[in-house]
Amino acid sequence: MLTQLAPGYYLHKPDAIADLGALLNASGYRKVLIISGSRSYQAAQTALESTLNHCGISWVLCRYQGECSDENALQIVQEVGTDWSVVVGVGGGKVVDLSKLVAWELRVPLITVPTLISNCAATTSNAVVYDTAGRVKESRGGKIPPQMTLVDDTLLRRSPKPYFASGLGDTLVKPYEALMGATTNTLVETAALKLAQIAADCVRDHGVEGLKAFAHETALPVITDLTDAVILMGSLVGGMGGPVLRGAIAHAFHNALTMLPEVHDTLHGEKVAYGLLVQEALLGRPSESIHELRDLLIGLELPVSWATLTGLPYLPDLSILRKLADWTLDSPLVEGRLNTIGADRVVETIREVEAY
Repeated sequence: MLTQLAPGYYLHKPDAIADLGALLNASGYRKVLIISGSRSYQAAQTALESTLNHCGISWVLCRYQGECSDENALQIVQEVGTDWSVVVGVGGGKVVDLSKLVAWELRVPLITVPTLISNCAATTSNAVVYDTAGRVKESRGGKIPPQMTLVDDTLLRRSPKPYFASGLGDTLVKPYEALMGATTNTLVETAALKLAQIAADCVRDHGVEGLKAFAHETALPVITDLTDAVILMGSLVGGMGGPVLRGAIAHAFHNALTMLPEVHDTLHGEKVAYGLLVQEALLGRPSESIHELRDLLIGLELPVSWATLTGLPYLPDLSILRKLADWTLDSPLVEGRLNTIGADRVVETIREVEAY
């Protein structure tokens, strides 16, 4: 059994970024490399620069451009050199995961500051690595998990609502996929499965209400719970249960979708949510449960059809559907789980989802 729990320190409160300078000083980190995207940094800039300057921290900003790829990570290291105490990743999932690649390359600690409630990247010890065209290559585990994560409600409440919906979708999927990977029935695995279900139940019971409050900038305790469900609890599932609990068909289908240019700008949780419908139909779940899941996804403002996923009115032609099916079945995430299912059945299932 392999457990990689992260982060060691999790701070969630309004204006959490204001504590960053003092935390860096307390840890003895004097040379700080910040990695952030243009929009992410703009959102966090005032609070971030204030705490760093107030605490006398020497820091350099490196802009995220393109993808979370090995090429981009190595380019950053070549540009900034290796003399750094810590990497601070400020942004969404891809920015944070790129920060992990850089920290692993530099062999220094990592601190994450999520600017979106879109996934659990800020607290996981693995990174989703893409090629330079935005296609998923692999989910890579690292030897250095995030040391600290600062979740700033003041910052996050200004983030776009679709990213919040995407995070709810990614969290809702956790128990569906984790149950497919559970094998040992150990205490730790059982606890991971229960955490997955608790997080998903929070989304199921309060997600629609939370989205409405979020859109109207209403501060409700339920948004705090939903934020923790997305950013922290989702990562604990894979951290405790290991790689077999981190993904199954829904994420394999997500990874396949990244191969298509027309889906490139669709958010991670949106692709995963649509993939969950495909997963459940592929596994032969009762139509009533799939209809119930579909209604929930609609309430969470997540896609339930190719049109709502891509904005395109029709499914792609058979050759593209066959490629999607092959890419899904070839994924390590479904290895040994769909031995009796072929590409034709996957194509048929995608069409069935369209008919619901």
